Amino acid sequence: MKNVTEAPQLSSRLLRLALLWVILLIASVVYTLFLSKQMEITTEVMRRAGDIRAELYQVGYDLTTVHSKNLTVDIQGVVWRVDQTLNLAILDDGSTYRVMARDERIDKILSRIDETWRQSVKPLLLKWNETHSVGTSSRQEILAGLDSLNSELDEWQNLTDAEVNRNIVVLRYTQVALGGLSILSVIVVMWFLFASVLRPLNQLQAGIERLKAGDWKTRVHAEGTQEFSEISAGFNELATHLDDIYFNLESRVEEKTASLAEKNAHLTALYGLTAFLGEQHSVEEMLESFIARVLTLTGAPAAQVCFWNENRNQLESVLKKGLSESGTKECEKISEQFCQQIFASPYPVRIEEPDQSVNLDASHNRFILKVVYHIRYRQKNIGIFALFYRDKLSEDRALDVLLENLGRHFGAAIENMRLAALDQQMAVAQERNILAQNLHDSIAQTLSFVNLQVQMLEGALKDQNSEQIDDGIKQIKAGVQECYDDVRELLLNFRTRVYKEELGELVQSVLQRFERQTNVKTHLNIQDDGMTLSSTQKLQVIFILQEALSNVRKHARARTVMVNIRNDDSRFEMTVMDDGIGIDPQLLSERKQSHVGLSIMRERAQKVNAQIEIESEIDQGTTVKLILPKEGH
Repeated sequence: MKNVTEAPQLSSRLLRLALLWVILLIASVVYTLFLSKQMEITTEVMRRAGDIRAELYQVGYDLTTVHSKNLTVDIQGVVWRVDQTLNLAILDDGSTYRVMARDERIDKILSRIDETWRQSVKPLLLKWNETHSVGTSSRQEILAGLDSLNSELDEWQNLTDAEVNRNIVVLRYTQVALGGLSILSVIVVMWFLFASVLRPLNQLQAGIERLKAGDWKTRVHAEGTQEFSEISAGFNELATHLDDIYFNLESRVEEKTASLAEKNAHLTALYGLTAFLGEQHSVEEMLESFIARVLTLTGAPAAQVCFWNENRNQLESVLKKGLSESGTKECEKISEQFCQQIFASPYPVRIEEPDQSVNLDASHNRFILKVVYHIRYRQKNIGIFALFYRDKLSEDRALDVLLENLGRHFGAAIENMRLAALDQQMAVAQERNILAQNLHDSIAQTLSFVNLQVQMLEGALKDQNSEQIDDGIKQIKAGVQECYDDVRELLLNFRTRVYKEELGELVQSVLQRFERQTNVKTHLNIQDDGMTLSSTQKLQVIFILQEALSNVRKHARARTVMVNIRNDDSRFEMTVMDDGIGIDPQLLSERKQSHVGLSIMRERAQKVNAQIEIESEIDQGTTVKLILPKEGH
């Protein structure tokens, strides 16, 4: 780079060349203008000298002709003009005549002209002008003075002509020199462009062509200016880089292939585990598959999975691979404080030279490195899994990130399984609660009634009251039959399956069963143009329908039941109407919260974000309406 920085810049060369050319051009133009000005001055001098000669010639003509007594010229004006011209030429330092040339011969001629004029010619002309007559001797004297003055004016004019000729020659040579300078400038510019621009460009072009042809060893030395030196240096760096890439391409491809293979293996492991965890498996199966995949991916000889027990505030080992029996209790030996440090760290925790008394495999080989990874679900710590190594390993950031992601997926699967178990337990508890409520509302009350009738029958037997005995036996038979019907209805209701059947088929099946049990006529009207209900929604709708029909059977004494179902884009609505004895509205309002059947229907409706409306009048029947809005679909 030293040669590059020391090389002259192309811009500075162009600037100096342009500056030199401008200076020469301006100097030539100024000198040409100066010569032109001199020629203008010389021309003016020659014109004035010619004017003087013409006027003096007219004076001499008058002296030699008959006009000597009758002058045709203004002698006074001639004298004044000649004096004025000579004064400008001799006395004024800034006059155009003195600027013309600084020549001693011109000064001498002007002195003689002035002396001849003032001493010889001017006095005689003034005298002639006063007397308007001149003698022969005076005439000869004036003519002799005019001849002498004319000869001196001729000499002054000759010197002026010589000055003009000299300026013309100089101007011509100057123009020739300017033309030659222009030609030389073109030659210099062409040479400069070739030496400083074209030749380096040709060198670069030749280098590019060789590089295109596959000559990776090509180097260019386009010197001369700093710009092209920098370009050639950059070109050489590029060629070196391409040469390095070309000859190291195979190794780089192998490196990239290995890197891609590693990333592909990581993605395969991540996708494989995700797909496995998305299936239905037990906790033991998930643990076995998870730890097997981790060991295969990392090559670790041993691993252990521990879950966090929130009640005991400690880790509990749930699975080990490659560890001895003494190593399985290591999780329990980790202090609560150290566990919190592990959970607080967002990165894996590396532990070198752990307690060798417990970190043994089945062949009693010792492990000197343990790496602890997290099992998390969102912000909740599920547990950890630890990998054991017999040798020290350098940190692999990509592998650590992958294992942490695997831990998150595994934690999500464990937590989802726990939540599913809790949901299942909750559903079972709710169904048991509903079953208990149904048993309490029907079977328990019927059995209580039967128990009361048995006690009354015992009293009648003691009193030998046959009429009361017959009535008691009749009441007991009716209570047992009602209890049997309630049990049968409960069993049939809880055997209902809604996963594949359509809602209309399910409703029709429930109504047919109700008719067989009660001999009450049913009518069904369905308008189903809306979205299909989910299995949970259909199940709750059927349960609510069954509960409404059960209330009709027990209390309504109805002869007909009408079921209307309308399902459109706005909402789902089911209406169950009977023509029974009805319920007092005030009594219905008082028993709304305490009546077990009504409470069961409301609880089931709340599970699917629906509403229950009940309307009844004495001797006007009862209407139960289930409304499931569009948002609840």
